[in-house]
Amino acid sequence: MDTNMTVPIISVVMPVYNAEKYIVEAVDSILNQTYSDFEFIIIDDCSTDASYEILQSYAAKDNRIRLFKNDVNKKLPKTLNFGISQAKGKYIARMDADDISLPERFAKQIKFMESHPEIGVCGTWLVEFSKTGEKPVTPNITHEDIIVTMYFSNNCIAHPTVMMKSSIFQQQNILYNENHMGIAEDYALWNECLNNDVRFHNLPIILLRYRIHDNQTTSSNFTKIQSHAQQIIISNLRKYFHSAISENNLLIFANSKKISKLKLSIYTNIRYIIVCLMLKKHNVKRNLFNPQYFNAMLYSDSIVNSIEIRLKGLLLGIKKLHSGKNYGS
Repeated sequence: MDTNMTVPIISVVMPVYNAEKYIVEAVDSILNQTYSDFEFIIIDDCSTDASYEILQSYAAKDNRIRLFKNDVNKKLPKTLNFGISQAKGKYIARMDADDISLPERFAKQIKFMESHPEIGVCGTWLVEFSKTGEKPVTPNITHEDIIVTMYFSNNCIAHPTVMMKSSIFQQQNILYNENHMGIAEDYALWNECLNNDVRFHNLPIILLRYRIHDNQTTSSNFTKIQSHAQQIIISNLRKYFHSAISENNLLIFANSKKISKLKLSIYTNIRYIIVCLMLKKHNVKRNLFNPQYFNAMLYSDSIVNSIEIRLKGLLLGIKKLHSGKNYGS
């Protein structure tokens, strides 16, 4: 990289492992951003395919790219921590080697971050796509909504969409947990950030195309990721509610999170609803979280909401069937 370059505003950090099928689209989507004041830190985690050779050809043509190669496969958290240690920018933008950032992503995130200095982590909406189709993913937007969802329900910050303040890592000494070995390392990081009063926001704009394929970590390690996430939820429940709600009831709530309420017995659903009522009461009593968002989070996983979603799908199917008959008559 040219040492005479001014310090970039953004440091893009992208780990790569055996991504030769998708790496060209990923790199091009970053280099073609409308906002161009960035360095592109790419770390090849000892790929066994042609990924590194492809990246070398890019690095030879664009001096914004800083290319590194691990001598052994160090897994995602350690590779990310190394990339962040090399970052010079005010902000760190994450990117994955199999995804596609839309051209306005950095421009829109920078504009928001610069005008909202209280925000430490900014994600975006996205589109999941695969060989069979695509669907939009529209996670929670505000910090108050994100914190209750993140603590007690699920990961609502899409890792490859985020732009973060570098100071989170440099001054607050927060890092990816290398013991996670690439399993829910982002969920653990977001929770640590929240525990250190870092504020979050999701831009309600689709700015990334997230590729679904059989070789990605999320697909191959789904059960392990779910297990790690559940342990994080249990830890948060104990932290905020152990004084008012028994361990057994907290585990009923946590264990029910990973299963559709329609698949649980009536008895288990009743117990789950009772625990939710206890959580709502204690939250108001202790003034822990915004009741509007906390109660909405509880409702979103309830049997009532599950039935409503099922009924809406059924009614939509009947409506389509009925309109088709009318069209054919």
